[in-house]
Amino acid sequence: MMNILPLGLALLDGGGQCVRTNAVFDETVGTDCTTGDGILALAVKDDRAQLARAIVQVLDGTRDGKEVRLRLAARPDETVVVTLAPAPGNWGFAALIAVRDIREQVRLEQQVAQATKMQAVGQLAGGIAHDFNNILTAILGLCDQLLDRHPEGTPDFDDIDQVRQNGNRAANLVRQLLAFARQQTLRPQVLDVAGVIDGLQPLLSRLIGPDVELIVRNHGGAGAVRADPGQLEQVLVNLSVNARDAMAAKGRLTIATRGILAADVPALGHRIIPTIDLVAITVSDTGTGIPPEIAAKIFEPFFTTKPVGQGTGLGLSTVYGIVKQTGGFVFAEPVAEGGTCFVVYLPASEAPPAAPAAQSALKRPELIGTVLLVEDDRAVRLVVERALRRHGLGVIAVEDPTVALEMIEQDETLIDLLVSDVVMPGMDGVDLVRRARARCPTLPVVLMSGYAEPPQRRALVRAGVVFLPKPFAVDDLLDAVHAALAAVPLDMTLLSSIGD
Repeated sequence: MMNILPLGLALLDGGGQCVRTNAVFDETVGTDCTTGDGILALAVKDDRAQLARAIVQVLDGTRDGKEVRLRLAARPDETVVVTLAPAPGNWGFAALIAVRDIREQVRLEQQVAQATKMQAVGQLAGGIAHDFNNILTAILGLCDQLLDRHPEGTPDFDDIDQVRQNGNRAANLVRQLLAFARQQTLRPQVLDVAGVIDGLQPLLSRLIGPDVELIVRNHGGAGAVRADPGQLEQVLVNLSVNARDAMAAKGRLTIATRGILAADVPALGHRIIPTIDLVAITVSDTGTGIPPEIAAKIFEPFFTTKPVGQGTGLGLSTVYGIVKQTGGFVFAEPVAEGGTCFVVYLPASEAPPAAPAAQSALKRPELIGTVLLVEDDRAVRLVVERALRRHGLGVIAVEDPTVALEMIEQDETLIDLLVSDVVMPGMDGVDLVRRARARCPTLPVVLMSGYAEPPQRRALVRAGVVFLPKPFAVDDLLDAVHAALAAVPLDMTLLSSIGD
C-alpha cells in the first residue's frame, strides 16, 4: 500500500530505527535508511543533530509533530522538508516520516530574495546618483567655464583639465549606477540590431585586442528593437570586455543575433519572458566560465572577481539595468565546451528602423531672449545661469517653482524659455510645466533630469519639451536650449492630464 502513494514515507519503531520505506522515499533520499546509521543517514552530517532531536521529541510525546529542513546526504545541494508525526499504538510502528521535495520552492524563495535585494540596492543607488549628479553638474560646468578663460598653454590649463577628466570619470560611474537602478535618461528609437553590431565591430576589435578572435553572426531577419542606441552599444561593449577578461585576452568572442517568434518563446525555458516576438543577442566566449557559487551574484553592483583596482563591479550590473529598462531580459548560460554565453532578449519592434540623422555643418544661431531658470540646488543654478548669460541670454534664476509659476502667471511675455529641474521640493518640474503651459501654451521648455525621467516623458516630448540629463557640459546645455526654441508643441491637450 505504501508504494502506491506519491509521497516519500518511512516508518520508525520505538527506538527510532527505520523499519520500512516506500519507493518514493528511497528515490527522493537516495540512501538506504534501514541499515548502518539508520534514518539519520538521509541528512548531511551537519543536519543530523536537528533530525535526531526532532525524532526524540516525537517519540517521547514532547511534540505531536515536527517539521525540519534538511540537506540530503546523497545530494547536499538539495533541500527537503522532513515531517515527523507519532503513530497510534495499534499501528505497529511508533512514528511516521514524510519527505517532501521542495527544490522548486527553495528556488522561488531564492529568486524572490534576490529580486528584493536588487530592487533595494537599485533604489539606494538611484538616490545616491541623483545627489552626485547635481554635484558633478556644478563641477563640470565650472571646469568648462574656467577652461574658457584658461585655454591650452596657460599655466592653469593642465590642472583644470585634470579636474574635468576626473569629473567625467565620476559621471560615468554615476551613469552606471543609474543604469543598474533603471533610472537613467534614455533616448529610445527603433534600431536595426544587426546594423548596430556591424557599426560597433571596429571598436569591439580594438577593445578585445588582437589575440581574441571576434566572430559576428547576424542571422537574416533578426529584426528591429526600440532602444537607446548609445545604451545598446554600452551593453555590447560591457559584455565584450567582460568576455575578454574571462579569456585572459586570448580566445574567441562570438556575437550573434536572431529573431524569435512569440510561438517559440515557451521553448526558451524562461517562464518570466512574455510570449511576444523577440530579438535575441548572444555574446559567448571561450573563457573560464562562471562558477556556480557566484552565478546568482554576477549582476549585483560592485560584485567583482577581479583584483582590487582592476574592476568596479558595475559592468554586468549596468547591462542588467539597461536591458531591464528597455523592457528586455538577460541571462547567463554555461557553454558546453567551456566559457559563458550571455543572452539578451529584447522586444521586437514592428516599426521600421530610424534613418540616421544627418549631421549639420551649420553653426548654432545666436541666442537671444530671457530664460526663467528654476533649480533648487544653488551650485547648479549658479553654473547654469552663468553659462546662459555668457552666451547672450538674459536669465531670471529662482530656486522655488512656486515663485516661478507666479512670475509666468503675472506676465506670460516676461520670458522666452523655461529651464527647470525635474525633482524639486513642493512642486516638481513636470507639474510646473503643466501649469505654465496652461497659461502660455507655446512656451519652450528644457527639463534637467538628475534622476529618472518621469513616466509622462512621451507626452511631454510630444508637447515639445526637451530633456537634458545631468551631469551635462555647456555644449549639451546650449544644444538643449536651441532644440527647445526650435521645437513646435504638437499636442498641447496632453498636458492637461500630466501631473494630476
